Amino acid sequence: MPAADRLTVRFAYQRGFQVVDGSAILKTFDKQDEAFNFVLGRGARVWLAWSRTVIGGQTEPFDFAAAFQQEKVGRILKTMHGPAAGTWFWTCHDGGACGTVENVGWCQVFAR
Repeated sequence: MPAADRLTVRFAYQRGFQVVDGSAILKTFDKQDEAFNFVLGRGARVWLAWSRTVIGGQTEPFDFAAAFQQEKVGRILKTMHGPAAGTWFWTCHDGGACGTVENVGWCQVFAR
C-alpha cells in the first residue's frame, strides 16, 4: 500500500486522470472526481491551490478561491453581515456541494 501523503492526481492527456505514487501509475480514471474519490478512499487528501478572490481587479476580504491544476473548483468566504455573520460559506463548482462552518482556522490566517 502506498503512503497516502505521496498520492497525486494528474491530468493524463486523452486518457483522463491518473493517480500516481511518485512515478508509479496506480489507476487511471475518466473523470477527475473518480480520481479524487480513489485518493480519499486511501485516507489521503486532494491538495488544492488557494488564492484571494479577485472581482473587478480588486481582492475581496475574507474570500478565497480553490483551484486544481489551474481550474477553479471552489470558493470559501466569510459572511460579514446578518444573522450568519462570522460563519464561513463554502461551495464546490462541480456538483454543487456547499455548506457553512463556524470556524475555518487556516482561512483566518490568510484573511488577516
